[in-house]
Amino acid sequence: MSTPALLDQLDIEGIDFAFDHIPDLHATLADLRSRKPYAIVPFAGVRAVLLLTHDLVRAAFTDEQTFPASAVYRMTTEPVLGHTLQCMTGREHRIARGVVAPSLRRNRIAEYLEPLLEPLAHELIDRFESRGHADLVAEFCVKYPVLVISRMLGLPVDDEAVVHRWAHDLFYFPLDPAAAVRASQEFTDYVAPILAARRADPGDDMISLLVTESSEGEYLTDEQVMAHLRLLFPAGADTTMLALGNILSALLTHPEQLAAVQADPATEIGWAIWEGLRWEPPVGLLPRACPEAVEWNGLSIPALTPMIFSINAAHRDPAVYERPDDFDITRRSMSMLSFGQGVHSCAGNWLAMAELETALRILLQRLPGLRLKPDAATHATIVAQVGTALRGPGALHVSW
Repeated sequence: MSTPALLDQLDIEGIDFAFDHIPDLHATLADLRSRKPYAIVPFAGVRAVLLLTHDLVRAAFTDEQTFPASAVYRMTTEPVLGHTLQCMTGREHRIARGVVAPSLRRNRIAEYLEPLLEPLAHELIDRFESRGHADLVAEFCVKYPVLVISRMLGLPVDDEAVVHRWAHDLFYFPLDPAAAVRASQEFTDYVAPILAARRADPGDDMISLLVTESSEGEYLTDEQVMAHLRLLFPAGADTTMLALGNILSALLTHPEQLAAVQADPATEIGWAIWEGLRWEPPVGLLPRACPEAVEWNGLSIPALTPMIFSINAAHRDPAVYERPDDFDITRRSMSMLSFGQGVHSCAGNWLAMAELETALRILLQRLPGLRLKPDAATHATIVAQVGTALRGPGALHVSW
């Protein structure tokens, strides 16, 4: 009798892990993980390997040779964002990241706290504070990260709605390719003359840093800079928006823990962020691919197999976390898988953490007594936002 091949038998049917909203996602992942550390699942009409344990997800992230990021991103993002860091390998990736990284380092990000991050948070809260109620998703979470990035770039955009649409549509490429391509062209047409002006007369904004910084004696071309800027809006803005919404949702639906953060924000805000990123990461399922047939961690993976790194399953692995389904800011755990690991870990993690810390701190300062409005818990539920992978609350109707 021949041994069944890895992809012969589905472990679950009737759910597409690329596009479907799965209301009981965490229970589904836990059930699959209780049987074995991976599952064979439907994914965009084909069969994929879903990695479900902390050890397997961490090992996969750090094995760039077996699961190169470029294998999937050249198909899924390059058509609209261009040849970004996600699509690069080897020396090309090292040089490009060497140019990009200085503008996103911790000490550089710290310089933005006073002149940019804090005033922008106050500016947005000023628009609704006197009202006594708001939808924090629509009126703060969606706006804050997009405006942070546009101001870091020094883009003189007067119409906020245009910037938000670019960020939204670029991110929705798998679901609405035409809108994404249109947004990419509009963004490129808008930024091209600004990029040329910064090359001629650099300032202290991020575009100027990208055109003047070198790595190993090489500078980025205009298209390489443009590709990085296209990536920043969806990858930097929308993921931070979802993370902020998820953390606020967790705190607002756990009022005793929100009270603990309000009582000692200097100590607890950072831990609330880390626990929120563990409990409900904004990117819960990260697709990759296995280009070549390989024996890996006891799995005989065929060539061209889609792989799914389940960060949300890894973060609720009972082998690593006690009471994994509980949101508990006293856990004191830094869930670094939220930013990936290995050479393609998130280059903007310090910016994201600075935005989250600043936003939460100022929201709690300005809105004492912050709480969900009666009967608003249903809207605060975290659901699929872009396919199955990206999750966040649809609304956070609050009063204070």
